[in-house]
Amino acid sequence: MHVCLITRRSRFGVFAVALTFCVLLLVYWRQPGGVLENTNFHIPLGKSSDGDTTKDGAKTGSPPDFGTTSRFRPVSFPKDKKATDDELCASFPSHLLQSVQPVLKVGHYDVMKKDLLTAQLDGPSRCFSPDELLVFSDLDDNFGKHEVVDVLATLPEQYRNTADNTKWQNYERMRELRAEGLLDIDHEATKNISGWSLDKFKFLAIVEQAWERKPGRDWYVFYETDTYVFWDNMFRFLGNLDPETPMYMGSPSPGREDPVRLKHEKSKVTWFANGGPGYVISRAAMRKLLDREVGPNGRYATGSLTERWYKIARDDCCGDSVVGWALWNNDVPVSGYWPLFNPHSLHGVPYYDSQWCQPVLTLHKSRPDAVTDLWRWEHQVRTPHRPLVYRDLYEFGLSDVPAQKENWDNGAWASFKPQSRVNSLGMCEKECEVAKKCVQYRWKEGAETGCLLMREVTLGVAKEPQEVEGKKEDGVKEQENHERDGETKVRYTSGWMLDRIGRWKKERPCSKVDWVPPSIKRIF
Repeated sequence: MHVCLITRRSRFGVFAVALTFCVLLLVYWRQPGGVLENTNFHIPLGKSSDGDTTKDGAKTGSPPDFGTTSRFRPVSFPKDKKATDDELCASFPSHLLQSVQPVLKVGHYDVMKKDLLTAQLDGPSRCFSPDELLVFSDLDDNFGKHEVVDVLATLPEQYRNTADNTKWQNYERMRELRAEGLLDIDHEATKNISGWSLDKFKFLAIVEQAWERKPGRDWYVFYETDTYVFWDNMFRFLGNLDPETPMYMGSPSPGREDPVRLKHEKSKVTWFANGGPGYVISRAAMRKLLDREVGPNGRYATGSLTERWYKIARDDCCGDSVVGWALWNNDVPVSGYWPLFNPHSLHGVPYYDSQWCQPVLTLHKSRPDAVTDLWRWEHQVRTPHRPLVYRDLYEFGLSDVPAQKENWDNGAWASFKPQSRVNSLGMCEKECEVAKKCVQYRWKEGAETGCLLMREVTLGVAKEPQEVEGKKEDGVKEQENHERDGETKVRYTSGWMLDRIGRWKKERPCSKVDWVPPSIKRIF
């Protein structure tokens, strides 16, 4: 009996030591700056997840190659076949919407202006039924077949205290004008309502309502009126990730500082996912964000998500920043997947080496006239086992660009000035030819002149000659001098080194897709 007792005590001692060790190890790994997750490409708090580099240059933290297959059937349509919208939507894998929930944020202004929202619902969101797509706004509306839900009406009482939350007056005034039948009719009264001031209050409320209306989805994809989502690529991407891992993914932007949890870090800045390119929150992260403590008798001991973060929402500039801060404080830092989530518009995307073979999931600042064309083009070029990459997107926007285009501004991305003084369009073009890294140029003349050279390719936009507001110089308006010479406008001419760009493209066929790991350092 004595021996048996000693044996049991020994076993208990070993078990106690082992349990203590495990608890200490867990505490260490949960410290700020320590690793929250070591799998599924989750970002450590306050660190970049670019990973360490091995001798052969590979990233030890890099994910394995994604195996992806399109779920669209048919995967693509012949270019010479003018398929109807209904035929294109018949190929959409609607069954995936049982796990991936699209959530669209709009404003009453979007509903009234119509062009961009129409493009969104006739383009990337065309194939969603009213039951599949959640559309939230600052007023109840109907747009086509979709119900637009006033998400601000779901906010708790503390938001409505206009003495404490002065921005809320915009909402009250908007509702009053609608009740009086004057909203959008009395233009003077309507223009004094700041929809932007209300926009930040939608974000957390939309998270709550998305879960309430469609609970337990694997992934929630939040995007805006001018966001273009490549749904085939999005499905491929999310199909390689675990929704039971707390994940929050998008294009990283610097947000609020956290000097307490990042006290050992050089920078105290946290990061959030920019709302324009959209962001994705996993089921596990949604649960952490929405979780509430429960007291005796099953009563909630803490407020709802919107109640808990009211003061931050009131004082912060932006709702996407508030979402990121709330997730950060629930141990879910943003996984920065730029340029998969891209804040540029289609016409502003810069094309360069490191991004060339990477997939594109979203674009921002979409122009209505390009959205539906891009959507139809997607259905023509989609392939079964290879996602759409930036090289493909280049073919849509720049494949037929001329060597030179008048009244066109191809931007100033990755720009540098010529070494010599330039006085003409011809000289600007020559300077680009001489500079080996130059792939395009822009000449501006008229009331202002100047030559810009660029290292990266962009399409840009049409820009008609613009009047320039003159500056006073020696007491005389500069514009008056130009008027005497007939030069009161600025004119843009853009050019591309087509042979140089063609060789560059040929050397980069994208035989392998670069599914990048997350990073908060690799930003635009």
